[in-house]
Amino acid sequence: MSLVKRGALIKNERLKLYKKPSTWVLMGVIVLMTLLNLLFTRIFIRSYESFNLTWQDQYSSQIENMTRELKSNPDDAYIKQTLDTLKFLLENEIEPTDWRTDVAIEYYSIKHGMTESEIPSKPNTQIQPPAGTEKSDDEIKNRLEKLDSLLKNNDWKAFVNLQINDLKSGITPATNEQEKQVDIEMYELYLERNIIPVAQKSNYYYHGSGSGFDNITWKNRQVQSIRENKLNLVRGETTSGVLLTRAQRKNIENEIAVSLKRLSTNTPPITYDSFLGMLEGTSSSLSLLSILLIVYAGNIFASEYGSGTIKLLLITPHRRKKIFWAKVLLMLELTAIALVLIFALAFLISGAFTGFKGIASMQVLPLFGRIIHMPYLLYIALRFLLMLLPVIAYGALAMMMSVVTRKSAVAIAVTMLIMFGSNILMTILTALSGRMVVPGIKFLLFANTQIENYLPSAQSVFNIGMPNTVDATMTLGFSLAVLAIYAACFLWIARDSFCRRDVK
Repeated sequence: MSLVKRGALIKNERLKLYKKPSTWVLMGVIVLMTLLNLLFTRIFIRSYESFNLTWQDQYSSQIENMTRELKSNPDDAYIKQTLDTLKFLLENEIEPTDWRTDVAIEYYSIKHGMTESEIPSKPNTQIQPPAGTEKSDDEIKNRLEKLDSLLKNNDWKAFVNLQINDLKSGITPATNEQEKQVDIEMYELYLERNIIPVAQKSNYYYHGSGSGFDNITWKNRQVQSIRENKLNLVRGETTSGVLLTRAQRKNIENEIAVSLKRLSTNTPPITYDSFLGMLEGTSSSLSLLSILLIVYAGNIFASEYGSGTIKLLLITPHRRKKIFWAKVLLMLELTAIALVLIFALAFLISGAFTGFKGIASMQVLPLFGRIIHMPYLLYIALRFLLMLLPVIAYGALAMMMSVVTRKSAVAIAVTMLIMFGSNILMTILTALSGRMVVPGIKFLLFANTQIENYLPSAQSVFNIGMPNTVDATMTLGFSLAVLAIYAACFLWIARDSFCRRDVK
């Protein structure tokens, strides 16, 4: 009998909500805004991809400039070396990312009599060779023969072995033995995983992220990421020179483990313009659901008090706590409907743009202390569910304000102010988090609402350099726990106030 009465109560609340045109209008606006965001993202991707010149055009332009400069400086060895290198690369269709770019740079630098310190080095290497290491004529001739053989035979494994020997013999200088060992391990990883390396010196002749860099394979990017992360651990600081905390070290170790797992399982990362990448990007629009939930939750009790229908509701045989939880369940039901609509329409539109290519792809991520290998669609579903928790927390806050103040306008306005105002505040504090940490700020509600900061995303290519959280010690589990506690407290206060306060 109790279940029958509870079902009738929920059905009554459902009828009151769904017969209102405003409910469907607001839900439609939220879904439409999410889909428009998806369309604008697609347009931005198209313009982003077509912005840069091809590497052939850039090489040709530099050849013309260098030819003019050579006329006024006919004895400049650097100009001659650059001209010969660019002509060779262009004539042989060697792209900027091809490992032979490094070989050609060194070959023509030595051929034109440039010293070791004058040869263009790797972009992230600032170390000069020690004094007294100048090569004899025989050594120079032997080096030129090796480099020439590499170019003619196109033997990348011989190139990798040469780099390892150069590191071990000291021809390629290193800051210390630990960093040297990291570089050796990375070259050995190329051989172990049969990964063709990419050029490290191509930035001297090519600038931009257009077609010249599109051919860097995902495996190369993973190896480069492993190298950078291992060097950060060795140095004890980030690439910007900030000392690593214990939590940051753990994050870096997780990134290394993820990269190694990707290589061992042959699991490439998803690109931002792929079907799954676009679908995943839709999750960032879930914050719009907060608006729907806040408006509904802020009005659900206050409207009953304002119209006087609360008295009719309380004289029914249902207990107050059952009435309260019926409204809470309806709030969650409305959120679930909007979430399903957003996901389904985003799925169809993303698929229409991309033909659903890569739908069976896999994801690798660190989750609660373990490296997980799972279907990417399942990861996206998990991402949607995790990012729904901040939405529910703000909805619970609006419901609490609705019960306590009994004013819809006040409940909605205050909750909206807290949500949007705190986002601005958190953006400022997050930007300053590398310089200072405000004690205790990580326990605030709005410091834990950006769940996407903990989750890998194909869209992160557009957010390079942004710090993750206001406190480096924060983790996904911590933020989820804080949000759950806040939501439970808001609901408890709302229930207690609804059940105890008199109605006049």
